Amino acid sequence: MIGTCLTLAGLQAHAGENDFSDSQRQTINKMIHDYLLENPEILPEAIQILQKRQKKIKLERNHAGLYQDGFSYVAGNKNGNATLIEFFDYNCTYCKRSLSNIEKLKREDPDLRVIYKEFPILAESSYTASKAAMASMKQGKYMKFHIAMLRNTGKLTEERIFEIARKVGLDEKRLVKDMTDPALDRNIKTNHDLAQAMGITGTPGFIIGDTILSGALPYAELVGLIKAERQQSALDQAPKR
Repeated sequence: MIGTCLTLAGLQAHAGENDFSDSQRQTINKMIHDYLLENPEILPEAIQILQKRQKKIKLERNHAGLYQDGFSYVAGNKNGNATLIEFFDYNCTYCKRSLSNIEKLKREDPDLRVIYKEFPILAESSYTASKAAMASMKQGKYMKFHIAMLRNTGKLTEERIFEIARKVGLDEKRLVKDMTDPALDRNIKTNHDLAQAMGITGTPGFIIGDTILSGALPYAELVGLIKAERQQSALDQAPKR
């Protein structure tokens, strides 16, 4: 049933301005209108199809920003056959809860790539922590610093951020200097714009293939989503008959 309605709508949407007369357009509109009134049960299915198409378009338009921005830290297997993207905030309780699951995934799945998107939204110290984390890449200690800050149980203050930095072996003076790089502010702005484009408003936000989710997800659910992404990827790459 839904195919009939979509066919009529598609004919109208893809037709040129002069392909139909006013009378013909009115007839098509009435047919669509009457069909929907007679078959309202197709609306949820139509909405679901529309949402899937819109999500696919968003993912395609933002593919480079999601997977190849040139500044987000990439962990796990950089050439892995599945990718988990996480938008996070160092002050986020649910991001802290997700840390152990993400680390377990990296340990147990040798073909998984993880991309970390700094997305400070909860406090000024979140912004400072994200800049410090990105600056720490120049000293090769991002992951140690990232994990240590997410494991912090007290309030993240600027003083606490630099205390953690020293504990993981970062040169504080160099870190402070590297944090003045204007590129870090631009990178965070880019991530905020990207999150908005993808409809991610809270942390943690996850993207696995065509799936966009928010909140701390159980380990088993993450494993299932990654498995489903690999299966879908295999189908997409299979020769068409």
